[in-house]
Amino acid sequence: MSADTLPPPPPAVCLTRSYAARKIKGGTIIAEGVRDLETHRKKLLEPDEYRSVIGRCWACGSTVLHALCLRERVLRGARDEPPLVETVRMYRCAVKVCGAVFTVLPAVIARHLWRLWKTVEDTAGGKLEMPKSTCRRWLGRLGSSARQLVQTLTSRASSLISSSFRSALAKITTRSDLVETFRRSLVQHVESFAPLCGWIHRLEPGIRLM
Repeated sequence: MSADTLPPPPPAVCLTRSYAARKIKGGTIIAEGVRDLETHRKKLLEPDEYRSVIGRCWACGSTVLHALCLRERVLRGARDEPPLVETVRMYRCAVKVCGAVFTVLPAVIARHLWRLWKTVEDTAGGKLEMPKSTCRRWLGRLGSSARQLVQTLTSRASSLISSSFRSALAKITTRSDLVETFRRSLVQHVESFAPLCGWIHRLEPGIRLM
């Protein structure tokens, strides 16, 4: 069997485990409509702006969520660029026996990667220089199997995806294939990583593209 016919390697475990599988009550909520930092900073000024993104507690169904605190996120840039320090808002379920905690993250920030999605996307596309170890890790993840993500999109995203994108999913093997197929299906959005990862996290909270 040639190397060209081998299936892609399985993704890292950290990419595949949902909040439900880890029995996590709360977690991160992605504000999919917030795709620039200026909008994000304005929304931080009023707790209700991001509280409405959560809607209700995943764990107990309560619609009462208290603004808990603000927390800083350090976002690294390209090589030798100073990091950005951005603030995100956290909420706690008001039901004492529950107490689930949620972090609302704007879609512009890559969950768990401590970067802006544009930084990640430009690096993956060879437009931005990053440390070699970071590039190897990110490209390795993009080259791994997309089977779980394809199954999630196929079974749960009928209201989100076009018929042409759904048909193309059957031919996708790697996460990189998925990103490229998604990019070709877009009409208005130049960047593809942020909206795709927002969809994935909404459909199966906790699993990740990379």
